[in-house]
Amino acid sequence: MKKILSIAVLALSFLTLSGCGGGSSAVDDPHHDNYVPELRVFDIIDSYDTDTAIPKHPPLALTPYRYDGLYEIFWKVNSLEDYTVTLRINDRPVLANSLVIHSQVCGAGRRCDQDGSWICEYTNDFYMSCDGSTIEKDIYPLVAKVPQLVYLFLEVCDSNSGYCEYDYYPVTLE
Repeated sequence: MKKILSIAVLALSFLTLSGCGGGSSAVDDPHHDNYVPELRVFDIIDSYDTDTAIPKHPPLALTPYRYDGLYEIFWKVNSLEDYTVTLRINDRPVLANSLVIHSQVCGAGRRCDQDGSWICEYTNDFYMSCDGSTIEKDIYPLVAKVPQLVYLFLEVCDSNSGYCEYDYYPVTLE
């Protein structure tokens, strides 16, 4: 009886110990193997205070007539090395032929490291700029009429390789 009880305790201990540890798959994550940036969060607060960080948010819209056309961009990245973050706009949900609105190098010791934000502006003559830049991007070639559905992309690219990843939101320009 003691032998059966000992085997049962041993089996129970083994089952308990085998359940320890998480389901972590860090080894399988390509971002850790190659040290390339991983875009973890991309959020926008639009002209109507719609925040994409809030689940089930209403559709996004930008207008030059509220808050002087200002809107905000936020991101979080997991990167061991410097990376470039770029805000782009296009009239279709693809990165090809998109227009660069603003770009910045981020990393340790820089203004942005693992996260960052920009205040951007959309003007009534179809220009966009971010972060107080004096360089404005003419987006008129993408605007057939207003209201116009466009796509705002946030792209992060590794500084040492050609690796990039991005996310986007549909936004109505008013």
